[in-house]
Amino acid sequence: MSRNSSAARLTHILYIGREDPGYEKVWQAIEQEGANVVFARTQTMGLDLARQLQPAIVVINPLNSHFSGERLCREVRRKLPQARRVLICERSENQHIDCEDRLVRPFTPRRLRETVGKALSSLAPPVLKAGPIELNLMTRLVKSPQGQARLTPKQCELLATFLQRPNQVISRESLMSDIWETHYLGDTRTLDVHIHWLREKIEADPTRPALLVTVRGVGYRLVIAPSAARAARQADQQLQL
Repeated sequence: MSRNSSAARLTHILYIGREDPGYEKVWQAIEQEGANVVFARTQTMGLDLARQLQPAIVVINPLNSHFSGERLCREVRRKLPQARRVLICERSENQHIDCEDRLVRPFTPRRLRETVGKALSSLAPPVLKAGPIELNLMTRLVKSPQGQARLTPKQCELLATFLQRPNQVISRESLMSDIWETHYLGDTRTLDVHIHWLREKIEADPTRPALLVTVRGVGYRLVIAPSAARAARQADQQLQL
């Protein structure tokens, strides 16, 4: 189960095994910093989520979880060679298992936070860049000609969608489906408001957008290069004919 279902493009942390409610606030704090923490109680569910999400960090807790930590560590390494594995173990057990990080019980919430934080800091920053816009998906900080600003999770997802498809028209239907997971288009004011907020953070003049432009009757486009801008205007004119 994920605590942040809207963070599909952020850094994923997958926790496999029995969850300890005593560390709830630690995971919440980590999510507030931009990661997406997903929990799987069983090995089967964990491996399935690993395949779907391709997490950057996998926390493995075999204690009272009815699976072998050693076998699961090997399986994670085989399926996700780039993932960083954090193994939870008893002091006298599992010391021989190959993994990148280890948490020996008992450990404090602070120790958990430090270990996961260290694993996160070792990762290459998840950054999307197109033209003058650069977005860090972990911190949700966007850099543009307007300077630097922090986005909300939804704003981050929305801008990430445009950055991954620069100079392409993205329909309102597609945005509502991908970001808000709905096909209902009776009221798209939420999308309009988020577009307005993004323009305030990346445009020199939000009332006359030059980057995030409206394609009338269709959707929006992130215009990057001057040549692309000219082509976009010509295409828009064709759509209006």
